[in-house]
Amino acid sequence: QAESREAQEMWRGFILTMAEMKVPTDLVLLPGHIFQLLEALREERDRRATPGSPKPPLVPSCFFEVTRVEAERLLERSAGGGNMVLRPGGHGRGVSVTTRQEMNGTVLLKHYKVNRVNQGYVIDVDTPHRCSSLAEVVQYFVESSKGSLRPLHREYS
Repeated sequence: QAESREAQEMWRGFILTMAEMKVPTDLVLLPGHIFQLLEALREERDRRATPGSPKPPLVPSCFFEVTRVEAERLLERSAGGGNMVLRPGGHGRGVSVTTRQEMNGTVLLKHYKVNRVNQGYVIDVDTPHRCSSLAEVVQYFVESSKGSLRPLHREYS
């Protein structure tokens, strides 16, 4: 959990900047904080352009080898550290995404199928969305929720 609204907005900005490789225009931050995000983005672009630099992991750090019920408990225990996990799919053809959000004091748990197809994944939502990697699946949920969904990383679990 962030210490202040400003810290929360800074983290949201950092996550979206790294996921989209551009600084979001809707951030409510001081110019110095925007500069820090631009500098982090420049460093990340340089790192990615360097030959031999480590490639992103095939499995995002928000992937947990847990069941549906265990994912729900994990998100409940880790409130504030993230509200979305990837886990093995119960359907046997890919992974599932479990999310936990609070709206007006009510907890909303949702589970989404992500099917493995050819060289990528298809997220089973109203209009199925195709992704080339699991990292892109995570990015899709962060972006489509306008940053309200945040991956739970191992250090918070």
